Amino acid sequence: MPEEAAVNESTQAESGAPAHACKHHFEIQPAKPTCKCQKLLWPRRIHALLGLALTCFLVIHLSLCMTGLNPVFYQSLVERVERTLSHLPGLVLIAIMIPLMAQACSGIFLLKKEGLKYVKKCNRGGELRYFLQRISALVILAFAAIHVGTLHQWGLHLLYQVTHWNALARYSTGGLFHAGSAFQSTVVGIQQPWTAGGPQSLMNIGIMFFSLLGVLATAYHVANGAWSGGIVWKIAGTKVSKPIWACFSLLMGIVLAVSGSVAWYAFTFAAHARTVTSFVGR
Repeated sequence: MPEEAAVNESTQAESGAPAHACKHHFEIQPAKPTCKCQKLLWPRRIHALLGLALTCFLVIHLSLCMTGLNPVFYQSLVERVERTLSHLPGLVLIAIMIPLMAQACSGIFLLKKEGLKYVKKCNRGGELRYFLQRISALVILAFAAIHVGTLHQWGLHLLYQVTHWNALARYSTGGLFHAGSAFQSTVVGIQQPWTAGGPQSLMNIGIMFFSLLGVLATAYHVANGAWSGGIVWKIAGTKVSKPIWACFSLLMGIVLAVSGSVAWYAFTFAAHARTVTSFVGR
């Protein structure tokens, strides 16, 4: 008995508990939190809801762009969308641009709180998944800035209006996308956003392949974000629901990656896209 008491006292001393503590000392200690994300629970929930809204738009947008494999059909769909939007003024601003800016701001806020160090452990994913989620967010921000800034009037067109920089003279009247020549202008916008000198420009080649990286980063970010959103909203809170939600999130990422890659191919290396490039270069 004295030997057993000595062992117990030694164990308590090593664990930091007082020697006179009862055997229930360890049972009544408050459990330490396993994840610090609870401090950012509601910012994460809001971020997830904004992501859901943008994912719905992304599915529609990529579905439309995939039809670029058939330029005539793509043109007809764009014209139909333009006619619909003409009866719904402000829809693009309210349903797309404002959620996009809010998502970017909430993402930057969370990124500032957590940084980019490869040390984070979270019940929403391991270190690698969590690290790639933050890296993919930065890629998406750059991709969205290039995509919107070159194809639409909210980017380099506004910059030209302020600076009148000669290098941006081709943006003097707006973005590179024109609904009247939807396929041709999309090809030019993706392959030749910087200069009109042709796709052989190193700058244009780099931007074109960065667009593919942006598409793949978006697919990963949405899939992993869907998983994280399911955790913070407690959609995947049980042993049964977690694997189901994981499969759904993975399937969503695969679908977005495939559809985005097909859309990118339609405006870069597809036969019709190469014809447009040759025509523009002459």
